[in-house]
Amino acid sequence: QSSELSVQGQTLQTLYNFYFNGYLQVNRRYQRKLVWSVDEKQKLIDSVVNKLPIPLVLIAERPRGTIGKYEIIDGLQRL
Repeated sequence: QSSELSVQGQTLQTLYNFYFNGYLQVNRRYQRKLVWSVDEKQKLIDSVVNKLPIPLVLIAERPRGTIGKYEIIDGLQRL
């Protein structure tokens, strides 16, 4: 079976909406718990407000019939 990989850009707002509306599934087998300090969170917000680059959030489309439309591969802390 052939798998096709595609890359699509999404805004941070779109990713937040996916998360807020339950479209994102967190796989605890490899996603760590939320461990960022208040200072780290403030620095991320500062980067967003000042339109500085932030690391990517990687998500993968899940098969139909599963919970959540997408699975967070990397970047849970940034959401």
